[in-house]
Amino acid sequence: MGWYERSDQYDPMGTQGNKIFGKIPESIGSLKGLRLLNLSSNGFTNDIPQSLANLTILEAPDLSQNQLSGQIPQDLGSLSFLSIMNFSHNNLQRPIPRSTQFQRQNCSAFMYNPRLYGLEDRCGKIHVPNPTPQESEDLSEPKEQVISWISAGIAYGPGVFCGLVIGHRFSPRIHNWFM
Repeated sequence: MGWYERSDQYDPMGTQGNKIFGKIPESIGSLKGLRLLNLSSNGFTNDIPQSLANLTILEAPDLSQNQLSGQIPQDLGSLSFLSIMNFSHNNLQRPIPRSTQFQRQNCSAFMYNPRLYGLEDRCGKIHVPNPTPQESEDLSEPKEQVISWISAGIAYGPGVFCGLVIGHRFSPRIHNWFM
């Protein structure tokens, strides 16, 4: 069974901050009476189970502050009772489902998932964390290389031109020296 028991009588279910690690079991989708699901601040990994879409009266899932990866299941968008959700502080990726329930959420519900996208038109890129100083330095190096190549290109043109002009001016005299 795991860390929960099977029942159709659940209303809220909270295991937040209990340092539970591993996958969220697919069998969680059998808890049909679940309205509130708070699994935040644990160590859950891998994908969000597709079976969450079986929780037809689910109103408020909070899966924030875990190490969940993969994408948010598209089928969650078909749950008509979803009102508040929180998927922030994970490693989720790919687009956010386009359903109305997801599109009307606060931007903070998806923050700090560097590869998650789909609300940029409304939220900007606020869900993408600011780069660390080391990442900023790494990002600036290619710009420095581009500037170096531009400088070399600018210097190369006049250098070749001056070399040709000077060579042309002195070339008749050089020929006289060798004759």
